Amino acid sequence: MPSIAFEKTVSTFTILNPFNNFAPETHRVEVRKDPLLGDTSVYNPFLKDKARAFFGENDPALVANLVADTAKNCIFCGENVLEKTARYPEEVLAGGRVRAGQAVLFANVFSIGAYHPVISLGARHFLRLSEFSADLLHDGFRAAGEFLRFLYQRDPAAIFSAICANYLLPAGASLVHPHLQMLVTPMAYSFHGRMTIAADQWHRATGKSYFEDLVAEERTRGERYAGRLGNWHWIAAFSPMGSNEITAIHEQEQDVAALSDADLADLCQGITRALLLYERLGLLSFNYALYSLRRGAGSAGSRCVFKIISRQNLYPNYRNDDYFLQKMLQTELIFNQPEELAGWLRAIF
Repeated sequence: MPSIAFEKTVSTFTILNPFNNFAPETHRVEVRKDPLLGDTSVYNPFLKDKARAFFGENDPALVANLVADTAKNCIFCGENVLEKTARYPEEVLAGGRVRAGQAVLFANVFSIGAYHPVISLGARHFLRLSEFSADLLHDGFRAAGEFLRFLYQRDPAAIFSAICANYLLPAGASLVHPHLQMLVTPMAYSFHGRMTIAADQWHRATGKSYFEDLVAEERTRGERYAGRLGNWHWIAAFSPMGSNEITAIHEQEQDVAALSDADLADLCQGITRALLLYERLGLLSFNYALYSLRRGAGSAGSRCVFKIISRQNLYPNYRNDDYFLQKMLQTELIFNQPEELAGWLRAIF
C-alpha cells in the first residue's frame, strides 16, 4: 500500500570562485520530487546570492508610473466595468453578469475555454499585497461559485473548474486592476488533469484520499505545516511548482460550488496571510489557482486545492523568472526552502 514519500537527492561539488580569488567553494544541490506527481524542484543555498544579483527589488517609481498610466483607460475602473465589458447571453447566464458585493463577473472577450469569465475585484486600480482584504477576495470567490452553480443547472459537461489570478505584468496579467479569471471545462487542463488522475489512483489503491493523507503526514512532521483555518490546511509545498508555493487543502470537499460561505471566507483569510508574507519578503506579483471537480465526476479522493506562488519583481528591464528549467524541463527553482517558508507563514497564522 503506498505511503507519502518525501523524496530528495543531494549532490555536492566544488568550484573555484572568481569573486573570491578563485578559492574553493563547496556547493550542495538538492533535487526534490512531489509526493503525488513526481514533479521535481531544485534548491542550492548559493542561489540566494543569484537572486539578490539578478532578481531586483520592486522599483517604486516604475510601479507608480505603471499604475498611473494604466488607470487612465482601465475598463475595470468605475462604471467602465458595466459599460465596457462583455456580457453572457441570457441562455448562458441570466442577466449576463454576476455581481457579489464589490466583485463583478463578466464574459471574457479573449477566452481560452467555453466558460472563461473574468471577475473584477473592487474599485481600486492597484493594491499592495497587504491591501487585498479578505472581504474583497470573498466577493470574488462568491461570484465564481454562483456562476458555477448556474452552469451546473444547464451544462452536464461543466466538470472541471479553476479560479485563478495573475497579478501584475510579471505574473502575465494584461491589466493592473485586481481581478480573477475562471475556467470551467469538460476536460481538465494539464496540471489539473494529472492531479485528478493521480488522486484517483491513490484512492483506488488505498481507499483513502491522498490529500487527507498528505495533511496528516505534514501535521505529524510539522516542518512545512503552517496552520488551519476552518476546513482548510495550509502547507508550504515540499516540491513547489513555483517560487514560494503555499498550498491549502480542504478537508472534505472537491467542488467549489458546494463550499459553504464560511469555507470561502476562511480560504480568503488564508490568502491574505500568504500575501502578507509575500509583501514582507519584498514581493508584489503572484499567481494562484483554486482547483475544483464537480461532485460525482471523480473519485472520492479529490479535494479542493488552492496553490499560490510569487513571481518576479517589477523594476526596469526585469527578467522573466521562467526559463529553460521551468518551461523545457518542467522543474522549479527553490530560492527559499519550504521548511523556512512554512516557519515564516506559521508565525503569521
